Amino acid sequence: MPPIQEAKAELRAEMRTRRRSLAANQPNAGQIIGDVALAQGLIPPDAVTALFWPIGDEVDLRPLMERLVREGRPVVLPCTPNEPAPLTFRRWTPEASLKPGPMRTMEPNAGAPVLQPNILFVPLLAFDSVGRRIGYGGGFYDRTLAALRQSSTIKAYGVGFAGQQVPRVPTDALDQALDGVITERGVAFFQAP
Repeated sequence: MPPIQEAKAELRAEMRTRRRSLAANQPNAGQIIGDVALAQGLIPPDAVTALFWPIGDEVDLRPLMERLVREGRPVVLPCTPNEPAPLTFRRWTPEASLKPGPMRTMEPNAGAPVLQPNILFVPLLAFDSVGRRIGYGGGFYDRTLAALRQSSTIKAYGVGFAGQQVPRVPTDALDQALDGVITERGVAFFQAP
Protein backbone atom coordinates (compact mmCIF):
# COMPACT_ATOMS: atom_id res chain seq x y z
CA MET A 1 0.00 0.00 0.00
CA PRO A 2 1.45 3.44 -0.91
CA PRO A 3 2.40 5.59 2.11
CA ILE A 4 -0.40 8.15 1.51
CA GLN A 5 -3.01 5.37 1.35
CA GLU A 6 -1.58 3.79 4.50
CA ALA A 7 -1.74 7.15 6.32
CA LYS A 8 -5.35 7.62 5.21
CA ALA A 9 -6.33 4.12 6.36
CA GLU A 10 -4.79 4.70 9.79
CA LEU A 11 -6.57 8.05 10.17
CA ARG A 12 -9.90 6.53 9.11
CA ALA A 13 -9.63 3.79 11.72
CA GLU A 14 -8.75 6.27 14.47
CA MET A 15 -11.50 8.71 13.50
CA ARG A 16 -14.27 6.12 13.31
CA THR A 17 -13.67 5.39 16.99
CA ARG A 18 -13.41 9.07 17.89
CA ARG A 19 -16.59 10.00 16.01
CA ARG A 20 -18.54 7.20 17.69
CA SER A 21 -17.67 8.68 21.08
CA LEU A 22 -18.44 12.25 19.99
CA ALA A 23 -21.83 11.22 18.60
CA ALA A 24 -22.78 9.36 21.78
CA ASN A 25 -22.08 12.48 23.85
CA GLN A 26 -23.83 14.96 21.52
CA PRO A 27 -27.08 13.42 20.26
CA ASN A 28 -28.59 16.79 19.23
CA ALA A 29 -25.57 18.01 17.22
CA GLY A 30 -27.52 17.77 13.94
CA GLN A 31 -30.16 20.22 15.18
CA ILE A 32 -27.45 22.62 16.38
CA ILE A 33 -25.50 22.37 13.12
CA GLY A 34 -28.65 23.02 11.08
CA ASP A 35 -29.40 26.09 13.18
CA VAL A 36 -25.80 27.32 12.74
CA ALA A 37 -25.96 26.85 8.95
CA LEU A 38 -29.17 28.87 8.69
CA ALA A 39 -28.05 31.57 11.13
CA GLN A 40 -24.80 32.03 9.17
CA GLY A 41 -26.68 32.35 5.87
CA LEU A 42 -24.95 29.35 4.30
CA ILE A 43 -28.11 28.30 2.48
CA PRO A 44 -29.50 31.07 0.26
CA PRO A 45 -33.31 31.00 -0.16
CA ASP A 46 -33.05 29.96 -3.83
CA ALA A 47 -30.39 27.26 -3.31
CA VAL A 48 -30.73 23.61 -4.18
CA THR A 49 -29.18 22.06 -1.08
CA ALA A 50 -27.60 18.60 -1.06
CA LEU A 51 -27.69 17.01 2.37
CA PHE A 52 -27.16 13.37 3.35
CA TRP A 53 -29.09 10.66 5.16
CA PRO A 54 -26.98 9.71 8.21
CA ILE A 55 -25.12 6.43 8.33
CA GLY A 56 -24.28 5.10 11.78
CA ASP A 57 -22.84 7.87 13.93
CA GLU A 58 -22.74 10.62 11.29
CA VAL A 59 -24.36 13.91 12.26
CA ASP A 60 -28.12 13.62 11.66
CA LEU A 61 -29.26 16.54 9.48
CA ARG A 62 -32.84 15.34 9.03
CA PRO A 63 -34.24 18.23 11.15
CA LEU A 64 -32.59 20.68 8.72
CA MET A 65 -33.86 18.73 5.71
CA GLU A 66 -37.43 18.88 7.02
CA ARG A 67 -37.20 22.58 7.85
CA LEU A 68 -35.91 23.50 4.39
CA VAL A 69 -38.70 21.53 2.70
CA ARG A 70 -41.33 23.18 4.96
CA GLU A 71 -39.95 26.54 3.81
CA GLY A 72 -40.31 25.51 0.18
CA ARG A 73 -36.59 25.12 -0.47
CA PRO A 74 -35.44 22.17 -2.61
CA VAL A 75 -33.42 19.46 -0.87
CA VAL A 76 -31.60 16.67 -2.69
CA LEU A 77 -29.88 13.53 -1.45
CA PRO A 78 -26.90 11.86 -3.12
CA CYS A 79 -27.34 8.70 -5.12
CA THR A 80 -24.18 6.61 -5.26
CA PRO A 81 -23.29 4.89 -8.54
CA ASN A 82 -22.18 1.28 -8.58
CA GLU A 83 -18.83 2.25 -10.12
CA PRO A 84 -16.34 5.06 -9.44
CA ALA A 85 -18.14 8.12 -10.82
CA PRO A 86 -19.65 11.37 -9.51
CA LEU A 87 -22.79 11.23 -7.37
CA THR A 88 -26.14 12.23 -8.78
CA PHE A 89 -28.69 14.09 -6.66
CA ARG A 90 -32.42 13.40 -6.48
CA ARG A 91 -35.07 15.54 -4.84
CA TRP A 92 -36.12 14.55 -1.35
CA THR A 93 -39.32 15.30 0.54
CA PRO A 94 -40.52 13.78 3.82
CA GLU A 95 -43.02 11.71 1.81
CA ALA A 96 -40.39 10.37 -0.59
CA SER A 97 -39.69 6.66 -0.52
CA LEU A 98 -36.05 5.80 -0.06
CA LYS A 99 -34.06 2.75 -1.07
CA PRO A 100 -30.73 1.41 0.17
CA GLY A 101 -27.76 2.58 -1.86
CA PRO A 102 -24.56 0.66 -2.54
CA MET A 103 -22.60 2.33 0.31
CA ARG A 104 -25.19 1.66 3.09
CA THR A 105 -26.79 5.03 2.35
CA MET A 106 -30.48 5.70 1.85
CA GLU A 107 -31.36 7.50 -1.35
CA PRO A 108 -34.46 8.58 -3.26
CA ASN A 109 -35.93 6.14 -5.76
CA ALA A 110 -35.17 6.50 -9.45
CA GLY A 111 -38.47 8.34 -10.06
CA ALA A 112 -37.43 11.36 -7.97
CA PRO A 113 -36.30 14.35 -10.07
CA VAL A 114 -32.56 14.84 -10.58
CA LEU A 115 -31.39 18.33 -9.60
CA GLN A 116 -27.92 19.87 -9.52
CA PRO A 117 -27.09 21.34 -6.11
CA ASN A 118 -25.28 24.61 -5.54
CA ILE A 119 -24.82 23.98 -1.80
CA LEU A 120 -23.33 20.65 -0.80
CA PHE A 121 -23.10 19.35 2.78
CA VAL A 122 -20.47 16.61 2.96
CA PRO A 123 -20.10 13.94 5.66
CA LEU A 124 -16.58 13.31 6.91
CA LEU A 125 -14.43 11.37 9.30
CA ALA A 126 -11.82 14.11 9.81
CA PHE A 127 -10.94 17.61 8.67
CA ASP A 128 -8.10 20.04 9.21
CA SER A 129 -7.67 23.81 9.48
CA VAL A 130 -7.25 24.40 5.74
CA GLY A 131 -10.28 22.49 4.48
CA ARG A 132 -8.88 19.06 3.74
CA ARG A 133 -11.23 16.20 4.64
CA ILE A 134 -11.16 12.47 4.74
CA GLY A 135 -14.21 10.35 4.11
CA TYR A 136 -14.66 6.62 3.75
CA GLY A 137 -12.28 6.14 0.83
CA GLY A 138 -14.63 5.71 -2.13
CA GLY A 139 -13.79 9.12 -3.61
CA PHE A 140 -17.41 9.82 -4.57
CA TYR A 141 -17.57 13.31 -3.05
CA ASP A 142 -14.15 14.23 -4.46
CA ARG A 143 -15.19 13.20 -8.00
CA THR A 144 -18.51 15.01 -7.55
CA LEU A 145 -16.91 18.24 -6.35
CA ALA A 146 -14.36 18.17 -9.17
CA ALA A 147 -17.15 17.80 -11.75
CA LEU A 148 -19.46 20.38 -10.17
CA ARG A 149 -16.65 22.94 -9.81
CA GLN A 150 -15.92 22.65 -13.53
CA SER A 151 -19.51 23.29 -14.58
CA SER A 152 -20.98 25.59 -11.92
CA THR A 153 -20.49 27.57 -8.77
CA ILE A 154 -20.87 25.36 -5.74
CA LYS A 155 -20.11 25.73 -2.06
CA ALA A 156 -19.11 22.57 -0.20
CA TYR A 157 -19.32 22.42 3.59
CA GLY A 158 -18.09 19.51 5.63
CA VAL A 159 -20.37 18.49 8.48
CA GLY A 160 -19.10 16.92 11.66
CA PHE A 161 -18.23 17.35 15.29
CA ALA A 162 -15.57 19.87 16.35
CA GLY A 163 -13.66 16.94 17.86
CA GLN A 164 -13.11 15.52 14.36
CA GLN A 165 -10.55 18.20 13.57
CA VAL A 166 -6.99 16.90 13.27
CA PRO A 167 -3.69 18.72 12.71
CA ARG A 168 -3.35 17.54 9.10
CA VAL A 169 -5.36 15.33 6.77
CA PRO A 170 -3.18 13.40 4.28
CA THR A 171 -4.27 14.15 0.72
CA ASP A 172 -3.37 13.39 -2.87
CA ALA A 173 -4.10 15.09 -6.19
CA LEU A 174 -7.68 13.77 -6.41
CA ASP A 175 -8.81 15.13 -3.03
CA GLN A 176 -11.03 18.22 -3.12
CA ALA A 177 -10.85 20.88 -0.41
CA LEU A 178 -13.94 22.20 1.36
CA ASP A 179 -15.14 25.80 1.43
CA GLY A 180 -15.94 25.42 5.13
CA VAL A 181 -16.78 23.03 7.94
CA ILE A 182 -19.86 23.30 10.14
CA THR A 183 -19.74 21.82 13.63
CA GLU A 184 -21.71 22.24 16.84
CA ARG A 185 -19.29 25.07 17.67
CA GLY A 186 -19.83 27.13 14.51
CA VAL A 187 -18.45 27.49 10.99
CA ALA A 188 -14.85 27.61 9.85
CA PHE A 189 -14.32 29.04 6.35
CA PHE A 190 -11.38 28.20 4.11
CA GLN A 191 -9.81 29.72 1.00
CA ALA A 192 -11.78 28.86 -2.11
CA PRO A 193 -10.22 25.86 -3.88
